[in-house]
Amino acid sequence: MPRTSRQRPVVTRPGFWGIVIGALVLVAAAVIMLLNSLVYNAEVVVEEYVDALRAGDGSTAMALSQGYLAENTPETISTVLLDGEALAASAAMLEDAEIVATDAEVPESFRNTEVAQQVVEIRYQDAHDEPQTTSIVVDKVGTSWLFFNVWQLHPLPLQQVELTPLQMPEHAKADEPVAHVNDEPTPLLGLNGSPATLAAFAPSSIELEYHGTYLEVAEPTELLAHDVLAAGAHRDFEFEVQPTQAVDDAITQEVQEQLQRCTQQQVLKPTGCPFGYETTNRIVPESVNWSIDIPEVQYSWEESEPTIDRIMATAVLNAQEIDIGSGQQSEVRYEEPFEMTAQLELTPENLRVRPDWQ
Repeated sequence: MPRTSRQRPVVTRPGFWGIVIGALVLVAAAVIMLLNSLVYNAEVVVEEYVDALRAGDGSTAMALSQGYLAENTPETISTVLLDGEALAASAAMLEDAEIVATDAEVPESFRNTEVAQQVVEIRYQDAHDEPQTTSIVVDKVGTSWLFFNVWQLHPLPLQQVELTPLQMPEHAKADEPVAHVNDEPTPLLGLNGSPATLAAFAPSSIELEYHGTYLEVAEPTELLAHDVLAAGAHRDFEFEVQPTQAVDDAITQEVQEQLQRCTQQQVLKPTGCPFGYETTNRIVPESVNWSIDIPEVQYSWEESEPTIDRIMATAVLNAQEIDIGSGQQSEVRYEEPFEMTAQLELTPENLRVRPDWQ
């Protein structure tokens, strides 16, 4: 009988296990690459940071960003935006943010040649539905289980935002005005009336309100701190401070009180007053009665100090006059319009008028 050849099992053939091992290595490499791409990527740590901001979790956001303040940071810097509801409000626009790794160049102040670095963009819409982008630098600091990338945010300086009122009287600091930033109270002014400074994460949406007795920020004012500035740099948050309606009322009241001193004098020419009456006839002294209508006050505000431009009013005299020739007594009613000026001292909670006619 002819001898039949017997086939050898595949598993016993030379090179079979090498092929299997090679295939497994390729699959493992592909899985590792996929996991590094989807799970252990630079975007994930930025997503965690954004989640912490939106949750108002300042301690987690600080830990993830390794946040720090520069050495020249003002001692009175406000941290109201670094935690809680104020922080959550500042990050509300990030609800639908897109986190995207890019090939952008790492800014010089954030470079670290000892590790691999990636620029990750946070893309979102601001309060006016305008697209905004904040770029965050992420460092590859090692691997876990030998294969999986470990990323962390490059130390991120806390952003310094200076509150810069475009008009503020010189002595306003004496009143210690308090603004509300994202509904949380914080000083409007720093030491000696210098600009107050807020510490903020990047990005932050900041809304400021201020309502004093005589000065206010009439409408809520917003600032979006979206660019990451180098440590120690600051951005100005400019806003206009305006007089309240109470200023008109208070000036009018003060002027009226100043003029009362004139109307209380039963003489034809009240001392130190901008009006008077002249006659060659006799006046019954006890009949003299001066009155003044409500004055009209015009004032302006240029640069840092408000100024009273002019005060207009009409003085009215009622008296009994005796004709020196006939001796006949008659009622006199005399009206004299007049103008005057005064100095105005105004701070957020105090107002004083210093008349120039005295």
